[in-house]
Amino acid sequence: MGRPLRVAIAELQRNRRFMGTCPVCNEDFRLADATLFALDEPPPQAALAAITAMRERIGQQKADLEKARERMTTRAQRTAQAVNLGKIVEKIVPSFASFAYSPGDCRALFEPIDYLVFSGLTRSAVVDGLVFVDIKSGRARLNDMQKNIKDRVEAGAVRFDVTKFSGDRNGK
Repeated sequence: MGRPLRVAIAELQRNRRFMGTCPVCNEDFRLADATLFALDEPPPQAALAAITAMRERIGQQKADLEKARERMTTRAQRTAQAVNLGKIVEKIVPSFASFAYSPGDCRALFEPIDYLVFSGLTRSAVVDGLVFVDIKSGRARLNDMQKNIKDRVEAGAVRFDVTKFSGDRNGK
C-alpha cells in the first residue's frame, strides 16, 4: 500500500467527521468506527472475523430455510394425502353400518355437497324429507360454498321446479 493511501485511511479513522452509508441497511455510520483497509493488502484480523461471522450467519440462515422448506413440503404432502383419503371416504361412507341414512336413499352429488338423501324412499317409497349431507373426516370443515348452501337450506330457500325440455332452441 502506498503512502498516500495509508495517510488517507489513517485520516478517515482519526477524524470523526467522515461518514459512510451502509449499502445493506442504508444507515449512516462514522468511518472512524469502521475497520478500513486497502484491498491490495491482506485484511486485518477484525475484518476477517467479521467475514467469518457473516458467513456463519448465512450458513445458519440457509440451513433454517432448508428445514422450513422440508416442513412445508411434508405438510403439503400430508394435507394432499388427507384430502385424497377424504375423497375416498366420502364415496364409501354410505355403505358403513354407522352411517345415519339408508344407502338406497342417498344420491351422490360430491360437489359442492356430497349427498342428497331422500329420507324414507327405500323403506316406504315415500320421502319423509330431504337432507343435504356432506362427509368430513379429520379436521376438515365446510368450505365457503358449502356454508352458503347450509345457510340457504336452513333459511328455507329451497324449492321444487319442473322444467320441460322440447329440444327446440326456442324452448318450445
